[in-house]
Amino acid sequence: MNYLPFQLSALALSFFSAAVIAVENTNPDELPDEIIVVTAQGQQSPWIGSAASSFRKSFERQPLQTDAASLLQHIPGIQADSRANYAQDSRLSARGFGSRSSFGIRGIRLLQDGIPLSSPDGQGQFSSVLLDQLASVEVLTGPLAVLYGNAAGGVVALQSRWPTENSASVQLSHSQFARQQLLSAAMVKGKHASSLSLKNAELQSQRAHSDAKKQQAQWLWQSAFENELTLQLRYDWSYDPLLQDPLGLTAQEWQEDPRQTAANALTFDTRKFTKQQQWSINLSQQFADQSWRVAAWFGQRDVGQYLGFDGSAPTSAGGVVDLSRPYQGLDASYSWQFDKVRLSVGGALEQSTDERRGYVNNQGAQGDLRRNEEGEVQSADLYSRFVWDLDPAWQLSGGVRHSDLDFDVTDFYITAQNPDDSGSTAFARTSAALALNFAQSEHVSWYISAGRGFETPTFTEMAYQSSGEGLNLGLKESTNQQWELGNKWQQGNWRSSLAVFLVESENELVVDQSSGGRTSYRNASETKRTGVELSTLWFASASWQHQWTLTQLNARFTQGALDGKLLPGVAKQQAQWQISWMPLQSSEWMLQFDTLYRGKIATSDQNLLFAPSATVYHLKLVTETALSNLQLRYWLGVDNLTDKNYVGAVVVNQANGRAFEPALPRSVSLGLNLSF
Repeated sequence: MNYLPFQLSALALSFFSAAVIAVENTNPDELPDEIIVVTAQGQQSPWIGSAASSFRKSFERQPLQTDAASLLQHIPGIQADSRANYAQDSRLSARGFGSRSSFGIRGIRLLQDGIPLSSPDGQGQFSSVLLDQLASVEVLTGPLAVLYGNAAGGVVALQSRWPTENSASVQLSHSQFARQQLLSAAMVKGKHASSLSLKNAELQSQRAHSDAKKQQAQWLWQSAFENELTLQLRYDWSYDPLLQDPLGLTAQEWQEDPRQTAANALTFDTRKFTKQQQWSINLSQQFADQSWRVAAWFGQRDVGQYLGFDGSAPTSAGGVVDLSRPYQGLDASYSWQFDKVRLSVGGALEQSTDERRGYVNNQGAQGDLRRNEEGEVQSADLYSRFVWDLDPAWQLSGGVRHSDLDFDVTDFYITAQNPDDSGSTAFARTSAALALNFAQSEHVSWYISAGRGFETPTFTEMAYQSSGEGLNLGLKESTNQQWELGNKWQQGNWRSSLAVFLVESENELVVDQSSGGRTSYRNASETKRTGVELSTLWFASASWQHQWTLTQLNARFTQGALDGKLLPGVAKQQAQWQISWMPLQSSEWMLQFDTLYRGKIATSDQNLLFAPSATVYHLKLVTETALSNLQLRYWLGVDNLTDKNYVGAVVVNQANGRAFEPALPRSVSLGLNLSF
């Protein structure tokens, strides 16, 4: 399938509007008095002076990764669930945003090096990201996240590991569920640097019909020129030739045998393949009191999927999905530093096109055509953000963003039994946020913030009506108002943050009907989410480090037939404790023990069934040695140390009741990294 030509049609890169906490796994004697915050605009300020619920996690000494959910543990407000099913992406929600997604990630803005991983309508996934070459992740929740526009209930921004020295490395990892190999090489010459990484993975879960094969490649180029001009180029390629899908289980099936595979998975040979490639460019320049940045990208994602039903009904979309999605974007921003004010303005244009066909699934073979349509979504955004230092103790910050989105679907499969599903709709919304920070002392600060954002329905959600023909043009965008009060404290070897928040949403999107291969959606009346998030880091000594995170979230519908019901897919409580030990006389060793607790989760809007709560333990041992120019790193990991039988993730509002996705049993992995 050919790519659409890339067209220079707009302005603007969405900037990382809020500061993020920079917490590293390091000796406390090496910590600065103030943790420096880095934004995508290149601005820096102390973490304690930022009015945002934000967190930064660095990836050092990490084993090879297969699931993005494992990288996002220990981040307050984030629920990262592993499906142990590689035909579906990691399940991610932020303060309840994105919880209704039955596949992929919605309601959360995903970025990598400032380039969106989310499409304009709010759909996104981590499956194409080379997780092993990430340097860090920055997560933003709360009112300031709405400044990223549509479907920005939270922001997850990934930063790649850009080359800094000549090197070559080989990584190998093996367990009963995963075999992986990663080759990397980097070359640095003067102000120019490039790297190439190649990865191969063969995966499976404990269930039959769950094999997966993944191949990935990444090329990075970075050049620094005179006058602080920087150019970054990257090419990302991923190919998943086989992703078998064992499907979810009913509660009874899970209790009887969590290792079994759903019968429909074998009958219809449920599986998936994906292929994606993308080019992107970042160009930026920093002056004494001004800076600018321009980014552009284009790519294509192809998906073929065999579902667990035949989809032969005349009005069905089919049981075989054939999707091709070319996409492109061009963004830019400009920033000024005045006496006491930092101001940024910019805009963004994005476009993606879904060329979608559906066929009958004849027990694992492609049958007759049931769907043939093209859907295009375009978004145009303008934004502005400011930070105003009122005096040494008080700081005011905020911003505004206006978004226009146009959806257009052309249906090419029209028969006497299958109506014309063509149609178009548009949304125009302005998001805004304001925050005030008070530095009580050099060790303690307080902040209060408020914001208003929105989330449009995706192409998937507006595809069908519960009755009638054509697009579900009656769907409205969901709007939300957020308030937050926070405290940050840092002194000696302690770092701590506390946030109390309230989120009120209108027109929340929920499943209306699911029948004959068609799932329709509707707007619920209102939802309310109240919660508390606590994160604490303690360097007890040069050898011991403790990290605690606690999230209490009460997310409920507040009107209509669902009044009082919990939002499905959302745990009311999460608690995590990580202990790291690095012996004084042997800094090459690190032993890490994780305790993860997640409360029970409703599987549907009606709250008729819950996945039970679970506490899971993980253990990791890493050691490093050096032989001349050769660095060797070994690791031993034991996940699910007690072999706990628990539900890794749920499929929300599953019509056939197969809502439980079993987590992996105890798994032992061994790994080796050789770096030259």
